[in-house]
Amino acid sequence: MKMLPRPLIKLGFYLLYHHLAWTYEAVAWSVSFGQWAKWRRLALRFIRPGPILELAYGTGELYIDMMEVGYRPLGIDLSPYMARLASRKLRQQGWPLALSRAQAQNLPFPSDYFANIIATFPTDYIFAPATLKEIQRVLRSPQEGQSAGRLIVVLEGQLQGPGPLRSFIEWLYKITDQHDFPPIKPLPRFAEHQLQVRMEWVEHHGVRARMLIAEKL
Repeated sequence: MKMLPRPLIKLGFYLLYHHLAWTYEAVAWSVSFGQWAKWRRLALRFIRPGPILELAYGTGELYIDMMEVGYRPLGIDLSPYMARLASRKLRQQGWPLALSRAQAQNLPFPSDYFANIIATFPTDYIFAPATLKEIQRVLRSPQEGQSAGRLIVVLEGQLQGPGPLRSFIEWLYKITDQHDFPPIKPLPRFAEHQLQVRMEWVEHHGVRARMLIAEKL
């Protein structure tokens, strides 16, 4: 099956995350039969005690989920459009703002600080050597009485819904190069950055998603 040209795919995702950020939640809901939020919340099952950083917090939905169950995360995102959307939501609900504009390749945080770093449905920036270097730097090191820092990534969810419509959505995933993300090839990069990685399918309350878990060595 022929995929769309990669520059066109990148442009589409750029617009969705920037100028068309206001449509993001509707698009995510549509292409997941309303399961997007449930897939995303599977990340909460892997959180360890200690500071949390969310990479690319987007519209702030998972960030708010974490606040509601008692966590006090920090968040970074590069998109000013997403930052405005998320900040507005937090203010409306009376939550404190702990959001920064930054790149995952240049995190404005001290070394050995975070017990958890979370990313949901990231693009391939998550596998960039500069990103992995920064993740390894800011995750806390394992030591006596303290577990290693952990990277928690929700890669993709398993669609459940009407057969014909599900087939159509699967087709969209394939032509936009989102099917079976990520390829196996980038995974050895984690070992190069002293991160022990595994991938697994996680199911909870009828929702199933593929997770990537990496721990600092």
